[in-house]
Amino acid sequence: MRTYIGAKVLKSACFVLLLVGCGGNNPDSGVRGGDLANGGGDLGGTGADGDMVGGGDSADPLPHCNATDPRSVAPVVYPTPEAGEAPYVDALMSAQKSIRVEIYEMGVGGILTALEAQAKAGVSVRMILDKSEISTNQKYFDDLVQAGVQVEWSDPQFTYQHVKFFVIDERVAVLSTGNYSYQYSINLERNFAVRDTDPADIADMIAIFDADFTRVTPTLSCTRMVISPINARARILAEINSATSTLTIESMQFADSDVRSAVQARKQAGVDVRALIADAGWVSENAAAATFLKGLSIPVKYIPHMHTKALVVDGKTAYVGSENLSYTSLNKNREMGVILTDASSIQPLMDTFEKDWAAGVDF
Repeated sequence: MRTYIGAKVLKSACFVLLLVGCGGNNPDSGVRGGDLANGGGDLGGTGADGDMVGGGDSADPLPHCNATDPRSVAPVVYPTPEAGEAPYVDALMSAQKSIRVEIYEMGVGGILTALEAQAKAGVSVRMILDKSEISTNQKYFDDLVQAGVQVEWSDPQFTYQHVKFFVIDERVAVLSTGNYSYQYSINLERNFAVRDTDPADIADMIAIFDADFTRVTPTLSCTRMVISPINARARILAEINSATSTLTIESMQFADSDVRSAVQARKQAGVDVRALIADAGWVSENAAAATFLKGLSIPVKYIPHMHTKALVVDGKTAYVGSENLSYTSLNKNREMGVILTDASSIQPLMDTFEKDWAAGVDF
């Protein structure tokens, strides 16, 4: 078997992940589009602050072992439904050689059409679909294979392959909080898409995809990425614990006990905390989450179709990705996200939170 370090193959064993798309809904709830899957045990290589330890790729000019290490190019963040399918489709249609895609749930729309068109045009397209969602994904699996896409089911070691990302020509990646159905994930739900062109991030996403695709174990000794079940719990907790003045939470779920304790500690330390979560009519566990937050005098609201997973700390750093704030998502799933440090990347998250907060309904 093999182990992957960065984008290079060494030796070992384990799983497979696709780099052309991302997204995911919560399978824990059994509701349509429910990104309720959560988890996260560390597979090793993280320090006390949640950052990966070890050497980096000497070909990359910037350090990239810590979640907050600066990137060569600031990622571009797109809120949906406002941005529509363009951040996904434009990237996919630019592919000349290869597309890697790893996604929880496929759906009808421009993303599916672009993947089929590119495969028919001779682009190498590989995809991993979550098998726990076979009732939804089987028809897309069949259609994509018919179009020439090489499709694999997810590794059963993960409770859910809840990740949502793709990589184009080994140079551009788009990861997201939402799945690939135009009707629901893009046109209805609150989600974010992130376009990332940093070489180290791209290499790490390729390493994860290639490992997941062949079901071997990826060894990332140095990465900025937030990856379940490798380092997501430690890195998301570190992000919350770093708050000194403000913390905004815009997340479909708020169930994990460690996350709740970290938020409680920040509130008691004087940090101004606000939370937007999904309606308890969609995610039933959020009734208890709202009670917990209100008990701490933390304002909490909901908006319809809240599917995103994002945190902004002090207006200076942020997390966005497929990981829900739940045990399964952080410990048991394949998930991926990023910690953002560039002002241009964080501003769309802040603006969207304020827009949604103004429209939100108190629990």
